[in-house]
Amino acid sequence: MRFTQLRLQNFRNIEFAELDLDAKRIFLLGLNGQGKSNLLEALGLTTALRSFRTQDLSALPRQGSDAYAVVFGLNHELHGAMELELQVANGRRTLQVDGERVTRMGNFIGRFPVVPLSSSDLMLLRGSPGERRRFMDMTFSSLSGDYYEALRMYHKGIADRNRLLKQGGSDAELEAFESEVAPHASRLHSERDLGMDALRVVLGQVYSDLADGNEGPALSYVPNGAQPTPQAYQEMWAAQRARDRAIGATQKGPHRDDFKLDLQIGAAKEYGSDGQQRGLMVALRVAQAQLFLERLSIAPVLLVDDVLGELDPKRRAGFWKACPESFQVIASGTTLPDDRDNWKFYRVSEGSFSLG
Repeated sequence: MRFTQLRLQNFRNIEFAELDLDAKRIFLLGLNGQGKSNLLEALGLTTALRSFRTQDLSALPRQGSDAYAVVFGLNHELHGAMELELQVANGRRTLQVDGERVTRMGNFIGRFPVVPLSSSDLMLLRGSPGERRRFMDMTFSSLSGDYYEALRMYHKGIADRNRLLKQGGSDAELEAFESEVAPHASRLHSERDLGMDALRVVLGQVYSDLADGNEGPALSYVPNGAQPTPQAYQEMWAAQRARDRAIGATQKGPHRDDFKLDLQIGAAKEYGSDGQQRGLMVALRVAQAQLFLERLSIAPVLLVDDVLGELDPKRRAGFWKACPESFQVIASGTTLPDDRDNWKFYRVSEGSFSLG
């Protein structure tokens, strides 16, 4: 997949912008705080209408506005030239693909994959388990509509069970919810286990291109309360009811899953150097992109938000070695890359973009 055009109105600090993106390598050049990341953030919406920078979508409209619009031109491996239009007003969004309105998120997510790389990816290593679960869910929802539906139904069911726990619901009421949620829990654990195993293999291949010597890495899925069958989940939750009632929340299940990253020297979070940690996060994102290509037969677009300048020369060279030629890369930074002749670049200043 490749972006060919982008039109923005009232998005972050960008009042209006229209860019020709029909190139393999595009670089956004400018000082910090000018709008480079904002434009990449807008491009990142095509995977699942979510920002890779914030969960607060009310922050996306330009200051003083309650609405924004984004139009994407795309060249897609499976569908040819396409146009996506997203309009958001007063918190309500309207999405159209080639003029046809999309009403179910499950019919959209993963059709237009992009993979963002930014300094905030370090939170996948240093942050809470919730950060890592969001990474798993975004990855596997993009690969499978069934996973997305199981995730949606599981979280709805757990929210209902938690409400009953707080309200003093009877065992019969709780059992009814548990029987409905258990198949979704089993599906999530199964697909995460298989998916993380596949990602681990790709990650090892990618990281070997970036690392200085044999540093690892090892990626391990850490499920919470994994059970072999839906019936076993029901039995687990039944056994946990007294404790869950006391706390007012479901303590075991996929909503508490995690994963960890290790290097040969030990846990990457505790023992990895800053360079190793940054390289590992870049490798994880490139591995995610390669998994998309393998499973979807669609080359995702890489959105590289001022990250390559943070890598040492060897890891920077390794990044390009690990990137398939089919990937479009749209990057940002305060200085042009060394191979500037291979890039189409825009100068960015106060939310305005001009060809360099």
